Amino acid sequence: MLFTLLNWLYILITSYICGSFVLRRLTGTKTSFFGWVRKQSCRNAPTQIPDAVMGGLAMLTAYSEYFSLFGGVGLVANLILIITCLIFIYIDREIYGNGLKLFFEIRNTDRRGRLAITITSVISVMVLLVCAYFTAASAFTYDTGTYHAQSIHWIESYGVVRGLAHMQTRLGFNNSYFALCALYSFHFLGRSMHTVSGFLAAFTMLYSVFGYAGRFIKCGKCEGGTIRLRVSDFLYIAPFAYFIITAFELTSPSTDFGVIWMIIWLMIRWVECIEDDKGGRGSSDRITVFSLLSVFSVFLVTVKLSVGVLALITLYPLVFLIREKKYGDIVKYILSGLVLVLPFFIRNYLITGWLVYPFPAIDLFNPDWKVPIEGVRHEADEVVVWARYTKDTALIDQSIREWFPVWWREQGQANRFLCMSAFAGCIAVILRIFITGSKMKKHRAYVFTGAVLVLCFVFFMSTAPSNRFGYAYILTIPLYGAGDICVNILPGIFGGKEGQTGRTGRLLCMFSGILVLTVLLAGLIKGIRMFASDDRHMALDTGISGYLIGQRDYPAALSESEVWEGINMYYPVNEGDQIWYHAFPAILYRGNLDGVELRGTSIREGFRLKKVEVDLL
Repeated sequence: MLFTLLNWLYILITSYICGSFVLRRLTGTKTSFFGWVRKQSCRNAPTQIPDAVMGGLAMLTAYSEYFSLFGGVGLVANLILIITCLIFIYIDREIYGNGLKLFFEIRNTDRRGRLAITITSVISVMVLLVCAYFTAASAFTYDTGTYHAQSIHWIESYGVVRGLAHMQTRLGFNNSYFALCALYSFHFLGRSMHTVSGFLAAFTMLYSVFGYAGRFIKCGKCEGGTIRLRVSDFLYIAPFAYFIITAFELTSPSTDFGVIWMIIWLMIRWVECIEDDKGGRGSSDRITVFSLLSVFSVFLVTVKLSVGVLALITLYPLVFLIREKKYGDIVKYILSGLVLVLPFFIRNYLITGWLVYPFPAIDLFNPDWKVPIEGVRHEADEVVVWARYTKDTALIDQSIREWFPVWWREQGQANRFLCMSAFAGCIAVILRIFITGSKMKKHRAYVFTGAVLVLCFVFFMSTAPSNRFGYAYILTIPLYGAGDICVNILPGIFGGKEGQTGRTGRLLCMFSGILVLTVLLAGLIKGIRMFASDDRHMALDTGISGYLIGQRDYPAALSESEVWEGINMYYPVNEGDQIWYHAFPAILYRGNLDGVELRGTSIREGFRLKKVEVDLL
């Protein structure tokens, strides 16, 4: 646990320094770490702390991928990162110096502010310690044992290896998240840490805690001393709900965890920008933040391909930039996105021979290590049928009426409640779009955001509807729908002009809001309560203890090995079983070795399928 916290501190410092340095140059601002804390217009600043940290994580993910093209991501990559951070600090030394001076002025606040800071500090420490403990002591997801840990080990040891997908098809998934995990694993110290998922959990929950605290400390003053309900207040609940769902597997370097934490933070931040964008006019600073968040959404595609639909949010700032003829800014943000996603596509090509894997529709290259198209189609079909719980690729062409009953039956009671809440949220958002979308132009940003969320959920349900892929939408849609209706729709309906509701209007708003919340959130609350009950029983049954200093290591696999082309290759005793991290290099099926060969004399030169000699006689 102690080492987990130290690792998180390293992640926080390096990601902030890199993110803030680049964002300052990209946006032309000079906001410092401590200066941001003091600013009253904190949510409007394009380089506030969370933006810099998340932006820094995106940049360092791309950095890790670029580095992997030349070798293993380990000690050298971290030394270069540290030196780069020191250079950035030196260049911005005046900004950091002024920030330190301003830090001591934070104490000069009123009684209400000091109370809020005290309460926030206590809650933040509790959240941090709970997250750190579960990150250090919890269990692993099943897929971590089959390919997550192996993927990270390959990146740590060799970087990118041509034709690696031939050793195990799932290694071809090439999630950029694994490169980030490899950068921060510190495997060169003797043990590979796996703390990034926990860091994102703690970061996102603390962001919500500070979001609530900020409303009491400063935002209330900006609104004449009155703290009004906002849609973001509803979305702040999502990180805590997701933590309850994933707490006992938080130590896993699962791409599902990483991308969902990032999506939840992105949606909260996006809605905060909408709330600060009065009347939807789009001030320069806010359009900058929208644009940066759009670039971040494009980056998320490299973490999980299914996030592609979410990148539609880029259309919102694009309209403003085109209207104001800021074509230079458009080019700048497009180039920023390309820099972040380019290494992902290069790695895809080198690992599988395909630009996007497993997606056989884009067939551009034909290197000698290319995965055959039949294998790509089979892998893509397997992802879908397992998400539908039909588990047979022969059933890939089933209609939704055929596979949905099977999927619903296999969900489990808690997930069914969550799904019912998500379905109700989609209905509420769609009704809001059709009923009020054209009549309330000042709410067009809310309409647009709701439409994108619904499209994301529809895409998720129609492709690979495993809840572990879609919790970001399952949790945010009902919360967003309830918040949007209670904050933006009901006051206008029952109170006439916004902000001028009479006594009767306020009462009607209150009862209507309670009704909406009950319908939209009842399933969500019930499902989360069931997950919380499962967590309690699991804690009592497993009795997790220890790990106050270190972190739970990857389990040892039951494996065998043999020398193959001069390499000691491992495989599980039970074919297809988990092989974990330490048995390396490894495959899941011994028979795979019979059809694969080295492309040269060492692993670094990669793998390819053996050429089949045809006897013409």
